[in-house]
Amino acid sequence: MKKVLIGTVIGVGVSYALYKLYQQGKLDGICDDMSRFAIKTKRNLKNVVDVGKNQAEYIKERVEHEFQSGKEKFSNSKND
Repeated sequence: MKKVLIGTVIGVGVSYALYKLYQQGKLDGICDDMSRFAIKTKRNLKNVVDVGKNQAEYIKERVEHEFQSGKEKFSNSKND
C-alpha cells in the first residue's frame, strides 16, 4: 500500500510540474517538434507500405510471367 501511495504522490507531482511548464509556454517547442516527428513518421510509414505493395505486385507479375513461359515451353516440347 505504501508503494501505491508513493507512486500516486510522484504522479501528481510530475503532472503538476508539467501543467505549470505548459502554462508558462515552455512546452510549445516540444509539442511542435513532436507534431513534426509524427507527421514524418506517418509519411515514412505510408512510403514503406507503398513500397511493400509495389514489390508484392512485381513479384506476382514475375511469377505469372514465368508460369506462362513455362507453360509455353512445356506445350512446345509436348508438340515436338
